[in-house]
Amino acid sequence: MRLVDLNPTWYGAGGEGISNADGTPVPERRGVGIIFDCPCGCGELCAIPFANALDGGPQYDQRQGWQREGDTFETLTLRPSILRTKPPGCGWHGWITNGEVTSC
Repeated sequence: MRLVDLNPTWYGAGGEGISNADGTPVPERRGVGIIFDCPCGCGELCAIPFANALDGGPQYDQRQGWQREGDTFETLTLRPSILRTKPPGCGWHGWITNGEVTSC
């Protein structure tokens, strides 16, 4: 299955109208992760933060970040594998390699 078939979109953070608790503005970030339909068909979305954002800035989500290669949905490779743990995830486990989504 191709990633492009799962309605992918890059997500960002910060920007106009967003501020820290102390009121300082949060700079806009682009491509800090990806959201796509879960490949298992459960109807949920997968949101995957990147260790290396598309905009070249530092890792946005410090909890975990997937190493990204490629800068289009057709060329994207993520490492390590993706595991949607239960709950609340459906348990899907798989890979995105060169824009191809495969289950383990």
